[in-house]
Amino acid sequence: MTNDKKDEDKSQFLDAASHSKERGLVGEFVGFMRENKAWWMAPILIVLALVGVLLIASSTGALPFIYTLF
Repeated sequence: MTNDKKDEDKSQFLDAASHSKERGLVGEFVGFMRENKAWWMAPILIVLALVGVLLIASSTGALPFIYTLF
């Protein structure tokens, strides 16, 4: 590779990096699943999120209301 090609590649990389917006953790997972076509991970992540919500809710006063749903 010549120096001109290296400089052009470097400037393209820096331009792409500077124009991208910050994504959160959920956005990173969705982007990963979209790019790698790993949609099989979605149900796993949804179930883990629901378990997390139940764990958080069980430590609050909402626990009697959760039991009445089931």
